Amino acid sequence: MEKVQTIPQVPFKENIEDAAFYLQKMNGGKLENYFQAFLLKWAIEKKILVIEEEKETLTKKEHGTIFLLEEEKSAEETIEAIFWNILLDASDEENKITDHQIKIMAKADAILFTSLAKKLTNDSKDYLTQNGYLEEKERKIFYVNMKKSQKNTAKGDEVYNQLSQYSHYLEDLIKYGGKTKNEISSWEDILIWTSLFGFADKLYSQTKKMSSQQLESQMGVSYQLIDVYTKLSPFLDNFSIGFTYAKNSVSGKRSCC
Repeated sequence: MEKVQTIPQVPFKENIEDAAFYLQKMNGGKLENYFQAFLLKWAIEKKILVIEEEKETLTKKEHGTIFLLEEEKSAEETIEAIFWNILLDASDEENKITDHQIKIMAKADAILFTSLAKKLTNDSKDYLTQNGYLEEKERKIFYVNMKKSQKNTAKGDEVYNQLSQYSHYLEDLIKYGGKTKNEISSWEDILIWTSLFGFADKLYSQTKKMSSQQLESQMGVSYQLIDVYTKLSPFLDNFSIGFTYAKNSVSGKRSCC
C-alpha cells in the first residue's frame, strides 16, 4: 500500500476563513468547526475566559461559561467578527454566556446561522477564485446558462493537496502521538486546525488517556492549553445541536433536539 504523504506545517497562510471551501471538500470547514476554532483563538488571545461554574437549579447540571473580556464590537464583516458581535449581544450584563444559552441562541435564530454558513462557503469560494486558486466555468445546455462550477487551477491543486497532506499529519498525530517537542512549532495552530478539519472529538478522546506530565514531556503541549480546549467541548456540542435544529427548521425537516 502506498504511504499517505503528510506535511507538518500549516500550508494555508491566509485568513482561515478563506480555506473553508477546500476544507468542506475534506468533510471539515463547517460553521460549527469555525465556531470552535474562533473560541480557541479568542481564548489564546485573552479575549475570553472559559470556566465551569453554572448549575441548573433543578437538574444540578453543570454548564460551561464564557466570560467575554472585551466589550467592543467589531466593524468587520468576517464570519469571526460576526460571531463575536453575536456573542456580545447574547451575553448577560456581566458579559458571560453558557454553552446551554448558545444552543438556545442557535435554535432561535435559524435564518441568521444558516445564512452565515452560506456566507462562509461563498466568501471562501470568492477569495479562492479572485486569488487564482479556482476558476469558474458556466455550464450551458441548449444555450441556456446553468449553474457555475469551480475547478482548481495548478495553484489551487497545490494548496488543496497540501491541506490534504496536513490533515493526514494531524490524524496521525492524534492517533499515534509520539511527536517530540522539536517537531511541533505551534500547538495553538495544531489545535485550531484540528478544529477546522473536524477532528476535535478524536483529540478529546486521546488526551483523556494521557496525564498532564505525558502531554508536556512527550508532546510538548501545555496542560493549560489542552484544558482550555477540553472546556470548549460542550460549547461545540451545544452549538452543533442548536445549529442542526436551525438547519432542519429552515429546510422543513423534523428535529428531535
